[in-house]
Amino acid sequence: MPLKDKYEPNRLDAADLTRDAQPGQLLYTALGGEFIVTDDISAITGGHMVRPADTPAGPGSISLAQLLARGRGVSTQPTTQN
Repeated sequence: MPLKDKYEPNRLDAADLTRDAQPGQLLYTALGGEFIVTDDISAITGGHMVRPADTPAGPGSISLAQLLARGRGVSTQPTTQN
C-alpha cells in the first residue's frame, strides 16, 4: 500500500508503517528529523530499518516502530516550522 501522509505513535500506525515503507523513502519526524528507509530488516518487527538521512549509506540504525515512538509521529512530508 502507499504511505499515508502521517503516522501516529500507536500500534496500528506502527503496523501500517512497517508494512508500507519501502527502501529509499524519506520519512520526517514531528521533532524535525529526516530519515531514510534502508534495505535492512529488523529481526524483531520484520520491517525495514531507518537511518538519519544525513549519514553515509550503511545499515539502518533503528526500526520503523522505534522511529515512530521516539519521533512522536512520522510524516511523508517535511514538517513546517512557524
